[in-house]
Amino acid sequence: MKKILTSLLTILVVGSTAVGATQAYFSDTETSTGNTFTAGSLDLNIDGGDTNVIKFTVANMRPGSQNIGTWRLRNVGSVDGYLDLHNILVTSKENGCLEPETGDSSCGNPGDGEGELQDLVSLSKLFWDNDCNGWVGTGETTVYDGKVGSIASDYDLNVPLSAGQEKCLTAQFNWWSGAEDNKGMGDSFTLDLTAELAQTTAQ
Repeated sequence: MKKILTSLLTILVVGSTAVGATQAYFSDTETSTGNTFTAGSLDLNIDGGDTNVIKFTVANMRPGSQNIGTWRLRNVGSVDGYLDLHNILVTSKENGCLEPETGDSSCGNPGDGEGELQDLVSLSKLFWDNDCNGWVGTGETTVYDGKVGSIASDYDLNVPLSAGQEKCLTAQFNWWSGAEDNKGMGDSFTLDLTAELAQTTAQ
């Protein structure tokens, strides 16, 4: 009986030692701390600034006049975006009627919204001016070509504008001579538009 117990004790001790030996492995640890996340930015700059830009202030227009101007649109943020044109609004004024404006039906109620100048002057063209030279060239995309008073209020163009990139939007206004020119005498109009830079084409 004593031999049996001694043998059993020996087996248990040896077994315990073997289990302890199998739990010893190489190990190593590395850390990853201080992970930071910073939001990028979309920031559209027009003609070098972030405030309202008045590109055209034209006086003494007449048949045969041509006025050209270019907006420089730059993405000064860190995220690529897409350009659209929104909130385009043309507001006309009759500014009273002169004697040569024979046949102008709005002369009986001259004032805001009654002018004809926006229907005589053509916006030909409003286009993406790739070389920013003010003239339409090969491969340059026209946004609008028609009378100022008929332009749409929104254009979802989705024109890519990468971070740091600049694109030029040029407008050419022409008053071609026509039979109704006298109706625009003394009239005026204002043109407002908003350039929007969005992260995706769905915005």
